[in-house]
Amino acid sequence: MELLKKLRVSRRFALRGAVGGIGVSLWLPILESMCNDHGTAFAQGEPIPTSFGIFFWGNGYYPTDWTGTGTGTGDTWQLPKNLEPFAALKGDMTYVTGLDMLDAGFKGHGWGVMYVLAGGDGNICNVTSDITRSAEIANATQYQPTIDQLIADAVHANEPFRSLETGVLPYKGINMGTVSENLAHRGPHDFLPPERDPTRLFNTLFGTGAPGEPADISNSLRRSVLDAVLEEANSLKMTVGSNDAKRIDAHMESIRALEIRIPVTEDGGMPNPGCTAPIAPMTLADMTAQSQALNRLIATAVACNLTRVYTHLWSGARDENTYPTIPVNSDHHQLTHSGLTAEHSKIEHYIMSQYADLAQVMKDTPMAAGNVLDHTLIYGVSELAEPQWHVHTDYRIVLMGHAGGQLPGNRHVRLPGRKVTELMLTMQQVMGLDVTSYGSWDRTTTTIPEILV
Repeated sequence: MELLKKLRVSRRFALRGAVGGIGVSLWLPILESMCNDHGTAFAQGEPIPTSFGIFFWGNGYYPTDWTGTGTGTGDTWQLPKNLEPFAALKGDMTYVTGLDMLDAGFKGHGWGVMYVLAGGDGNICNVTSDITRSAEIANATQYQPTIDQLIADAVHANEPFRSLETGVLPYKGINMGTVSENLAHRGPHDFLPPERDPTRLFNTLFGTGAPGEPADISNSLRRSVLDAVLEEANSLKMTVGSNDAKRIDAHMESIRALEIRIPVTEDGGMPNPGCTAPIAPMTLADMTAQSQALNRLIATAVACNLTRVYTHLWSGARDENTYPTIPVNSDHHQLTHSGLTAEHSKIEHYIMSQYADLAQVMKDTPMAAGNVLDHTLIYGVSELAEPQWHVHTDYRIVLMGHAGGQLPGNRHVRLPGRKVTELMLTMQQVMGLDVTSYGSWDRTTTTIPEILV
């Protein structure tokens, strides 16, 4: 009964044990026992947390394969070709198209990433020619905090991690300072690097050390982290209802599946190639395994209320990585300028399959009376609207999740000539920030209520 009492007053709960003398923590998802009778709030009255994430990829959108049919809600619109991986998740998507940067003129990748992640560089600009600061040089950076960090400052309470930063492809391309290799910035040259190694992220989330200083629990002597907490888990299952007992079992099985996904060598590191940056080009199998392991760790962190803000940098702005077994052997950035539209469209379709995997894992992960995707908002965006000519018009932005019921989903909102900063202001308000204006480029007080309930 003591465990049950702890659940009733807790927003997070961890089962603790040891592996070879090293402490581990298995954080549990939000259980019915932690909530009110309807599963709509915690037992003590606090609301179920809404989380915010970013899924970012480099090099923009091939327009033809991002143009669906129709606008509106429900069956009035259909997914475009490159969003087909979301077919089972259409009801959880808000697709926003038509938005521009400034006067939709020519400008490079670095300026685009400054805009879609931070609303500009801090200098008021109304047209492209107003921009004076360089963005594609070695000392470039985000001069303003990125939107994820603004939200983290506002919503972080007692979660172990103020924000969580992950990524997949190591950056390949010209040196643009901090803006291609990192997504989250707190200010100029003050960035939070993404963790690309699922092993290290697993250790960070399940070790009992301080955040950022995890114990190495993935060495050759380790047993399963689940075995280490099995006794406490069985005791807890005896005190909760049958639904919670099933949820605990499912959670433990998902962690065990993650352990199987993350192979280790004798010294505890990842095999090469694998989740660390390999010397040889990463194969698609490696890439997909790394991506899907990270997706499951992100979903677990959000489900267990370890953080409310997360960013996932699939690939950096102006990325030059190849995707050899799609097969596409030319680098992504080159393809956007070569006219080989089918080739770079294949890359975009594959990246969207990985974004869809993240969303599906969240939808499959219970949270209170719903699932993680019900209680999150993901901002899926790239830095350019039309990459071949670097024209910043008609961004295609893929929002996933319902933000605690604020976004109904299954909606295509097309707003030609409106601004990305309007959407960024709207998302901050959805996350509860008391802000009425946003941006230094296209500074606005206008929101986009069309995406909301």
